[in-house]
Amino acid sequence: MTETTEPKLSLMGEFKALTTKQWLAICGGFLGAAVLTALNLAASCIGFLVIAVLLYMVPHMLGVASPKIKTVVGVVFIVVMLLVGTFGYLGSASEFEVNNYKSLDNIKDVTYENGVITVTATESGLDLLAETQVVTMMSYGVPLNTGGESKKVQFKDNGDGTYVATPGTFENEYMVVFVGISTEKTGDDYKQFYRIFLNTGVTDSGMMNKNLMGAGYTLLLIGLMYFIMVIFSELMRRSARKARDKLEAEGRLYPEGYSKCKECGAMVLPGEITCRKCGAAIDVPEDIKVLHKKDYFECSECGAEVPMDAKHCPKCGAKFDEADETEITHADGTVDTSTETFECSECGKEVPANAKRCPYCGAEFDEEDD
Repeated sequence: MTETTEPKLSLMGEFKALTTKQWLAICGGFLGAAVLTALNLAASCIGFLVIAVLLYMVPHMLGVASPKIKTVVGVVFIVVMLLVGTFGYLGSASEFEVNNYKSLDNIKDVTYENGVITVTATESGLDLLAETQVVTMMSYGVPLNTGGESKKVQFKDNGDGTYVATPGTFENEYMVVFVGISTEKTGDDYKQFYRIFLNTGVTDSGMMNKNLMGAGYTLLLIGLMYFIMVIFSELMRRSARKARDKLEAEGRLYPEGYSKCKECGAMVLPGEITCRKCGAAIDVPEDIKVLHKKDYFECSECGAEVPMDAKHCPKCGAKFDEADETEITHADGTVDTSTETFECSECGKEVPANAKRCPYCGAEFDEEDD
């Protein structure tokens, strides 16, 4: 059997071989993953996994199987999103910005000036806490407070509905300040309802460093999951390729290109001369034919191999006359030719008069038999 090998393409050749749908799938997966990353979905526990799966699976489902193409897509995604995360969020370092997380009716306003946080409420007697956290990394506009200095300060009640806390001065830092009401159980924790972004003098270059570190950390998680999928997919593909090569060498599978019916795409196994699904003739080149599992004869019109019980050729449609001379090729390679037939005593089917055995049931005939 002649082995067929796939021609190895260069990286540029593999990209040129992509179809329009595959290019659209690559762009769609890339943009979808980029949008989710820019929205900081990776901050959730499995968000980075969702992004990696989206980037990998959308092209994969459209037939992009090359590990080289997938590697290039992953590297380009990391570089592009690293630039976006570093330079695209400098505006988030505003000097003072309040995000209302959980509005409470008794809080009217929160301000910051010269290291002092002032809360204006509708009543006195509230047990307010302030917690400041120095931001070490910013991931797409969201602070990652890993390793930053943290400090809690109790608010002082002025008795007129205003509360003052002095968490201290943080020079040239970017901080997150949480303001909340203490819980009754511990007196230390609080119910968060305000988050304040506070810039005490961080320059754009300093903010770029924080953005770079945060985006790098996020993309490290996404890239790790993505390239794990690429590596495992390639290992599984090579394992399947090795198993297929073994089956082809043993004659249990046709080489790729000859292993499927040209009409319906059904799997064709060695020895089959007609498709078991649609009945179409299997046109297999001479150099990779194997010993047939069933007896057959050749069509006198087109030369196709035809099952013994066929009434017409599955390839050219020619009808067969039972009175015509029939040349039968047995599974062991022997050939019988005859225009006369007799009935097999075992299965009752008509077989050539000079056959040494039944091509249907395999019964052997004694030469002295009638």
